[in-house]
Amino acid sequence: MSSSTIYLIENDAAVRVALRRLLMPLRAQVRAFASAEQFLREVPRGAEGCLILDVSLPGMSGLQLQERLNESEWRLPVIFTTAHDDEQSRDAAMRKGAVAYLCKPFDCDVLLAAVRHALSSIPA
Repeated sequence: MSSSTIYLIENDAAVRVALRRLLMPLRAQVRAFASAEQFLREVPRGAEGCLILDVSLPGMSGLQLQERLNESEWRLPVIFTTAHDDEQSRDAAMRKGAVAYLCKPFDCDVLLAAVRHALSSIPA
C-alpha cells in the first residue's frame, strides 16, 4: 500500500494528528486537510487514493464534497466519520457510494479495515 494516498479531511487538528498516527501501519501516504475547500485547492482533480471525510466541516460539508466529486466523476472511495450520527445523512452518504460511515468514537480496527477495503477497490 506504500504507493497509495489517503486523503484525510478533518477540521479538528487533534483528531487529524491522531488519525495520521492510526494510519501509519498501512504505510500509505497520508495527506491531511482542515477543510473540503483546502482539499479541492491542493489535490489535482482525478488523483487516486481514498478519502476519510468528516461529515461536519466548516464551509462545504463532507456530504457536499462527496456530491461535488460524484458530479465531476472523480471516484475516490469515501469513508465518512462523524460525531453526530444522523440516519438521513448516513443513508445519503451510503446511497451516493460511501465505503463506510463511522460514528466517533469508532473502533480503530474498523477504520483500518475500511481504508484497506477502499484502497483495494481502486482499479489498477
